Amino acid sequence: MNDPTAEAARLMKVAEAIVYEMDRQGVADAVADLGFNVMELAKVAIRAAEGDVIPFRKPQP
Repeated sequence: MNDPTAEAARLMKVAEAIVYEMDRQGVADAVADLGFNVMELAKVAIRAAEGDVIPFRKPQP
């Protein structure tokens, strides 16, 4: 996808879906208080949906 507007719209739709699901499960406030970054999770979800391999190891400091 090369259209920046379409990419931003897709990112926002995925982020909204994540927030909705967290709210439905009753954890949205708790993770927000912990400084959770929903946009980063949305980016990873999009990459995973596109078939990119997502590493689960933490980067080495």
